[in-house]
Amino acid sequence: MVNPLNAPTSDDKLWAGLSYVGIICCMIGTIVVFFLKKDESSFIKFNALQALGFGLGYIVISILVGIVSSIIGSIPIIGAIIGLIAPALMTLAFLVCWLFLIIQAFRGMEVRIPVLADFIDQNLMG
Repeated sequence: MVNPLNAPTSDDKLWAGLSYVGIICCMIGTIVVFFLKKDESSFIKFNALQALGFGLGYIVISILVGIVSSIIGSIPIIGAIIGLIAPALMTLAFLVCWLFLIIQAFRGMEVRIPVLADFIDQNLMG
């Protein structure tokens, strides 16, 4: 959680939320937010980096699910059903998590994606 003494301002909350929204535009918006605002607030910097990691993770997982779905999809009937449902469920899960992250950032709450947040803290927040 965010330290109450260093609570994010309304401007920090706005930019942090917009860093997650920027994922939609091929992460260009997120990259812009990161480079423009990284020195102003650790809250913005963390959320922008986490948004980039979340977006890249989604791309990697989408590729893997697509490959597995195409392999399983070659199995008659059951494979076709799983091959269609798996990508849809993965996209729905991403959308729910993405909306949650946006809302929490706009509220000023620091949500930490377990492995990603630890990597950011140890390697990128210095």
